[in-house]
Amino acid sequence: MRKVLAAASTVLLTVLLTATPVQAAPKDPLTALRKQLAQGGGVSFTERSASRSGDRPTFERQGLLRYGKLGITASDITAKLNFEEEPKKDSFEENDSIPDSSFMKTPERIIRIGATSYTRGFIIGNRLPKGKVWWKQLPGWTSGVSAMVGDYINAADPGTLKVLLDRSKRSGNTYTGQITLKELQKVSPWARVTLWQDFNDQATAGWKLVVSSSGLPSRLTTYSPGEGNRKRSDIRYTSWGTKASITAPPAGKVTTKLEGDGRSPLPKAPRR
Repeated sequence: MRKVLAAASTVLLTVLLTATPVQAAPKDPLTALRKQLAQGGGVSFTERSASRSGDRPTFERQGLLRYGKLGITASDITAKLNFEEEPKKDSFEENDSIPDSSFMKTPERIIRIGATSYTRGFIIGNRLPKGKVWWKQLPGWTSGVSAMVGDYINAADPGTLKVLLDRSKRSGNTYTGQITLKELQKVSPWARVTLWQDFNDQATAGWKLVVSSSGLPSRLTTYSPGEGNRKRSDIRYTSWGTKASITAPPAGKVTTKLEGDGRSPLPKAPRR
């Protein structure tokens, strides 16, 4: 009898030692992010669009977000387009006139503090008066002309994160879902000051959001379900709680006027 009990005890002990521990459920991402708001500070992010060929992305963006008790209070974002190989000079006739588009290669930087934005470079930079470096817009956009190719979903924005979570299916620390762009513009605070283009009712955005063990967004991958689930961009969030110092440019370098014919490259933005 003692041998039987000893054998049973050995088997039970073996099962207990080799059993796979139950994984703890990830912390609630929205609660984790709201804690960041209470503490102030900010977060850095980088974005790379899907490349059309090779490993070089067609669009890159990096930025810093500053938090206050109500959400994002300031942002500093720089974006650039990576163009394909330049056309060969002998591919044009001598009489062809090729407009100078070198300004398109200049990175676009947008500082937004409260509802005021300051933009330089890219298309805006080509229309600034002499001696001026920044264009001031109030209300202003978080992204400039480059928003046409960049992403408009920001998991580090508390209002937008809530939208993503409400429309996601969770598997471990990963959340997946999709939404029409029309609805996104209505319900996402970030999209309302970023997504200024017009879209049809069928245009949809999909996402896969990965959160860290603390619940904070770590990686956001977006897709275009209407285009064969084509990957749009990959966004990484780092340095949570970092000191985010974002200041307005010197007043003497700022203007509210643009030169050139035609309307402003950016429409009037709605307030947050």
